Amino acid sequence: MLQQEPEQEEEEQAEEEQEEEEEEEEEEEQEEEEKDAKTTYTIEVKTSDGYRNAKTGCKVEIRLIGEKEDERVLDERKYRTEWHKINVPNDENYGTGCVDTNVVEMKDVGMPCIVQLKISKRKVSVIEEDAWLCDYVKIEQGDLKKTFPVYAFLNPSKESKESKEPKATVSLIAADTQLKENLTNHQVIRYRRENLDKMKELVQWAPKPAEDQEEPKEGEEKPFTAASGVMRFTNAATYRDLPKIMKKYTNIQRDFVQNIFTGVGAAGLAASKHPDPATLEEFHQYHKLLDKFAGPTEENGDHHFLDDWKSDESFGWQILNGMLPFGFKLCKEIPQHFCVTDEDLEGLLGSGKTIQSEIQAEKLYITDYSEIYAEGNGLKYTKILEGPCKNENCQVAPAMCLFYSDEQFLPLAIQLQPNDREYLFIAPKSGEKQTESGEEETFDWKWLLAKMYFRNASFSIHEWIYHFTYTHATVEPFQVAAYRCLSQAHPIYKLLRPHIRTVAAINAGARTNLIPRDSIPAKGISVDAQSMVKLFYKTFNLDKLYVPEVLKNNGIVPEKIPSYHYGHDTLELWKIVRIYVEAVIKLFYDSDQDVEKDSELKHFAHEVACDGFGWEDGNTRGMPEHIKTKKELANICTLVICTSSVQHAAVNFGQYESGKYVPNFPSIMNQPPHKNTCEIDEKKIVECLPKPSQFFGVTAILYALSSYSRDERYLGDFKDEEWFFEETVKKEQRNLCDNLAALEVTINKRNEGLTRPYTHQLPSRIPNSIAI
Repeated sequence: MLQQEPEQEEEEQAEEEQEEEEEEEEEEEQEEEEKDAKTTYTIEVKTSDGYRNAKTGCKVEIRLIGEKEDERVLDERKYRTEWHKINVPNDENYGTGCVDTNVVEMKDVGMPCIVQLKISKRKVSVIEEDAWLCDYVKIEQGDLKKTFPVYAFLNPSKESKESKEPKATVSLIAADTQLKENLTNHQVIRYRRENLDKMKELVQWAPKPAEDQEEPKEGEEKPFTAASGVMRFTNAATYRDLPKIMKKYTNIQRDFVQNIFTGVGAAGLAASKHPDPATLEEFHQYHKLLDKFAGPTEENGDHHFLDDWKSDESFGWQILNGMLPFGFKLCKEIPQHFCVTDEDLEGLLGSGKTIQSEIQAEKLYITDYSEIYAEGNGLKYTKILEGPCKNENCQVAPAMCLFYSDEQFLPLAIQLQPNDREYLFIAPKSGEKQTESGEEETFDWKWLLAKMYFRNASFSIHEWIYHFTYTHATVEPFQVAAYRCLSQAHPIYKLLRPHIRTVAAINAGARTNLIPRDSIPAKGISVDAQSMVKLFYKTFNLDKLYVPEVLKNNGIVPEKIPSYHYGHDTLELWKIVRIYVEAVIKLFYDSDQDVEKDSELKHFAHEVACDGFGWEDGNTRGMPEHIKTKKELANICTLVICTSSVQHAAVNFGQYESGKYVPNFPSIMNQPPHKNTCEIDEKKIVECLPKPSQFFGVTAILYALSSYSRDERYLGDFKDEEWFFEETVKKEQRNLCDNLAALEVTINKRNEGLTRPYTHQLPSRIPNSIAI
């Protein structure tokens, strides 16, 4: 028995060892099975259809990262798949607008919270690598689906310095809209932060000028910096220098360039037929010839006010609904420098009525440019190229105009110089108004020329302030800050992006080809753009862009002014957009405290205020550095959306309509304003008007700016870029579209009974963003 005990112990030990080995093998097999567990994912990718060169010939690989079950586990490899090449038809070339579906078997990580893409390197030119413009990636596993929006160019991946493994080109976060403060997934928090860090490297503010920066020597280029005295913009000297996420190699860009060539070609042909117009009728022939070769199109043809452009009714209508539709205000008193009296207006106000009685009745309105064009304001004027004032700076009348709103909105008096009755012109009385050629013997040419000088004073203010500064230049700081500070999963990023995404691209082109004093259009415009923008920026405040408040502060009640269609339509549009904005904000912010604690929103507001508007002097121009309430946030978002869409449409798309017939809206005048003692006839007026060499480039650019693209996206259209996937938001978007459609019906019904229909605020003709 004693001899058998060692054998028994050995057998028992062997059995135990065998059991342990079997258990280890089972554990290894189980681990191996877990490691090799596979599942089927359906992966859909879309290449953008709105951009040229969107497709790529690069190899594209994808990796999915699932959500960690235990955040204490630092190694992510357990929760991510291997890289997998996406099989794409047509020799691996992603075609523009192509949607490709890939059914692949990969490691099962559940439904991913992060999708990574890797793009191989491929040269398309000596200096440029191939890139892919991807709209989205959709992942499907069984009944589960997730969308990962991209809407950006993806560049080839770079090698990692820490490991042999190539870096991912991009790490995409699912479309779930969330504030950073509400996130619990540490992986999403990490990649959200990393994506913003990358965006800050990619999208930057224009550098500040050095304090001791010297003027460049002859032959040297001036270093690119932000322009002193104006709001800051993107760090891009030219369109080519923009980061790809801000470029618009789009069909819109194609159409814009094509329209410029069309306008230039037609303008050149018209100029060759009428090289030196001798009568106002020849200017008409010029614009009719331009229509013949440049259109007319639905957007810029048949202009309903040009046939009677000389009339005061047409002049008043254009003040209300033209290019400066809130450039006037209720007159509460006649300025001392405006020399008009009751005697001057006798027969124009009605029996027994005086200036004071009509002021009290709130029927008098005024526009006063005397302060803007006062001497010493720093404005730089364009040199006249030919004629008796050749090589002299042109003169712009510091004009003022008094309007009367009764059955019609009509001009009563225009004064072209302050404090001087010799420059005061009074509208002809109703019995004296004669505009037909057969009655020219008694026609008041002095009054017609005074209206031209007033319209000329309006032109530069319209182009450089109401159009460029108050829409284009104001929106760009919001785009830069949003791209740098707000995650693509942030609700405010998603809310604003459709309305800000194209502005930096068109502005970069404007700073190169339109704004400089030596540009072709600028040679035919009275005032240098930069000098006028700097003048207005001294007193600029975002409050000047919130149209409902501007009208209210100016004493304007649209219902009290006949034919003020812009005022009525734009207030309705702002109201509709405001309802939509407030509804979306309410879905993601339960209280004002949620707004105040939003760290990404705080950084966004600070950059807009301090790096965008107050970068030079600390004056943030009404932009809060920290948005603290839902109401304040709604104000900012409504302002950005409506400025980019509603207001830009109002001041942009009617430019050719107003300016193609030069006497109607002259961009420059070749002689000083006349006195009421001067003898004026048609010949004298023609001598004052710009020559073809001056208005050639202006007319061409107005045509291009006023033409819609075939691929334009209009207010309420969210199909081009889909960011919100929550049904609650989609419901609010449908409500927005319903309200816009109802307003469209109302406007169309009104226009049916009008001699001069107003269409620039039809929702179906308001682009989502500033792309022109």
